[in-house]
Amino acid sequence: MAVVSRQRWYIASAVVAAILVVAVVLVVWRPWRENRSASAPLGSPAPPEVTSMILSSVSTPPTPSASTTTVAPVALPSEPPPNAGCDGVVISHSDLEHPTLGTVRVFLFLTSVSAEVNRQGCVLPVARSGKVLPAIPIDGEERLGFANPATDATGNMFITYNPGRYDGVLVLIPDAIGFEDIGWDPDMSGTHYMGKHAYYYAELVGPDSSDQYTIRQSHNDCTPSCANGNTTSKDLHWNGSDYVA
Repeated sequence: MAVVSRQRWYIASAVVAAILVVAVVLVVWRPWRENRSASAPLGSPAPPEVTSMILSSVSTPPTPSASTTTVAPVALPSEPPPNAGCDGVVISHSDLEHPTLGTVRVFLFLTSVSAEVNRQGCVLPVARSGKVLPAIPIDGEERLGFANPATDATGNMFITYNPGRYDGVLVLIPDAIGFEDIGWDPDMSGTHYMGKHAYYYAELVGPDSSDQYTIRQSHNDCTPSCANGNTTSKDLHWNGSDYVA
């Protein structure tokens, strides 16, 4: 019986101690809550320790880096690459916008800039990427230069030349990989002044109101002689793929 009484006493003591602890907490916590509610306006932020706990539980997405990688533009060459297929000295250059290669710079060469005869010309296109397109030889003993303007609304480039007697018009027509083959006349081996896109005995007219050149090509029937022959001319217009009458 003594043992049972002692256990009951321990239990009663523990209950009394717990009640006292709860009472102390209520006495201290309630005034603190009331004072805080009275002093803090409606909608005031939570205590710093609570705010810190809330923020620490929220993951902040990483801020993207402000630095971005920029690619420096590639400058067009001021001089043609050496040993690119043209001899002589550069006498001029002009640019055109190629539909697949971007800006292309076209250089004109002559083997001599003096008044000597038998000078040979050369046309060298170089893309902005540095890619060198095939060189185009051309007979330009008397004159070689770009039309003014060098291009028109067709996107083609026009070069005028004179191999010694009549003027001519060379047309650079862009294609998927560069420019169409000039198509030099196979019956005139060794010469480069007459071909599919090299119109000998011709001149440029315009550009017209649609910003397109017309190629006016003449023909001498040399009857009874070339000096006294009958000369006629025809106007060639761009049809989207070629110049036709």
